[in-house]
Amino acid sequence: MKKKILLSESQLIELIKRIIKEEKYSEEDLKYTHPRTGAACKIKVAENKVTNREHSKFGAVLLCDTYGDGEYMVTAELPAVDGPTPESVSDFICDNIEKTYEILDDMLTQDEDLMENVNHRRWDIIDEPIKCGLERPKEKKLGILNKTLVN
Repeated sequence: MKKKILLSESQLIELIKRIIKEEKYSEEDLKYTHPRTGAACKIKVAENKVTNREHSKFGAVLLCDTYGDGEYMVTAELPAVDGPTPESVSDFICDNIEKTYEILDDMLTQDEDLMENVNHRRWDIIDEPIKCGLERPKEKKLGILNKTLVN
């Protein structure tokens, strides 16, 4: 037996916007355009090779094609985005994608020498797309990560 659900116009618009946004992030790398240089960038999960803390073994980095030659290099480390597994970092980014973009915008428009401050050898990039589509379960995990990034 099917149930009918009544939605207001504003609820329907919000639902449609959410579906469109989530489908946009579902199939390939999360894309980002560097606000100062216009370089094409990707958000990737990476393993931190220098940490000895298991709860923050993985993090997120921004890879940009800085010279337009198709070679992506680590441009920024996303602060307060870390976790014990690649999936936990990916889930966190997907749950907070708009805030992630906002933080990147703030970081990259304010810090002229950001590239010089990034330790490139610290990261092993996990070369799989972060999938934020509809097929992903939507469970929020509360913890230090959400409190830090969302606040």
